[in-house]
Amino acid sequence: MKTTLVWFLSAATLGIAAGAALGYWEARPWTMRNGSKPAPAATEPAAKGDAPPSNSAQAVIDETTFNFDKMESGTTQQHTFEIKNDGKSPLDLEFVSHTCKCTTVELNGQDVEPGAGATVKPGESAKVMLEWAAKVPPGPFRHGATFRTNDPERDRIELMVEGDIVDSTTLSPSVLNFGSVSIGTDGVAEMLVTSSLEPEVKIESTEVLDAKLAEQVDVKVEEVPKAELPPGAETAARVVATFKPKGTIGPFVGSLKMKTNLKRAPSIEVPIYGSVKGDISIFGAGWNEPSGVLRLAPTTSAEGSTTRLSISIRGDHAKSTTLKIASVKPEELKATLGDPKVIRDNLVQTPLIVEIPKGTRPMVMMGEDQGGEGEIILSTTHPETSEVRLRVTFTVKP
Repeated sequence: MKTTLVWFLSAATLGIAAGAALGYWEARPWTMRNGSKPAPAATEPAAKGDAPPSNSAQAVIDETTFNFDKMESGTTQQHTFEIKNDGKSPLDLEFVSHTCKCTTVELNGQDVEPGAGATVKPGESAKVMLEWAAKVPPGPFRHGATFRTNDPERDRIELMVEGDIVDSTTLSPSVLNFGSVSIGTDGVAEMLVTSSLEPEVKIESTEVLDAKLAEQVDVKVEEVPKAELPPGAETAARVVATFKPKGTIGPFVGSLKMKTNLKRAPSIEVPIYGSVKGDISIFGAGWNEPSGVLRLAPTTSAEGSTTRLSISIRGDHAKSTTLKIASVKPEELKATLGDPKVIRDNLVQTPLIVEIPKGTRPMVMMGEDQGGEGEIILSTTHPETSEVRLRVTFTVKP
């Protein structure tokens, strides 16, 4: 019996583009680091000219694309590519980027960040593992990673995994969304893992993948009586997650990985979302309170931009609380606090100026599938709120 896994992604609340996972985002030339020009793809021959030196490095790879065929929604799969050095000199591999954060990249068994790499001696090999988490609606997918090399005939290698996402297990809802959680109270989110084919659904283990978030989330699994099963389900398990705020105001995101007894979905990974509220709040153009995202208007390198927000502190600790810029990323983004102004005894407002300076290199930071996001963290002396986090998205054009 064929069933369909229905995923509900709330774009208005979470700010996620529904079609983001139906294809893969190709980096524009002006998004490359340091303004460097894109090298030819692995399948393209190098520019014609003199033959490469006989003692140069030579990257050899049997395959650059692997097809997973059909994958269950919410499951993960991985494949390892082997890059050999058949040359006479050491082969340098540098990880440039991946198409989205849903693709994990390992080089020789270690997670790598852009700019990191490895050196392969002549006659030896490097192994690149790509793991794809199918946390998107059913349909085709294609994602991967790009590496630079010092091989004069192949200075760019693109490794891809592709396939089709299908359904037989149902997650309802498809995310653990805690909504808004107030400091001092617990948030609760739950979902049903149902099957129309298996006689029983067992969640054998659970793991919150973000270490910091794992300290704040407790997960329990409950049996679902037959009378409470949704239509078409033969069996189900209820996953109940409890979030305990620990002093950080703003959005939180992560993933819950579950191992199951289901033959077609032995590993399931689902997103975690929510936002913590307290005495400190943010107002201003471009600020989206439900998602905790500051969306800066597109600008150019020549113009730059400046956005002014207001940080409001209410309650008994308003006048005694001080704010400080703890960190800002990427380094191109600038954040400055103005002088606080006492509106009344229990209300103080402090300007927050967010700037993309003139001359900033072209770049895109518009979400997981488009360069990631920026982040501003404010530290505070408030007894219940130690941090305020702002996610930031922006585009700088040439």
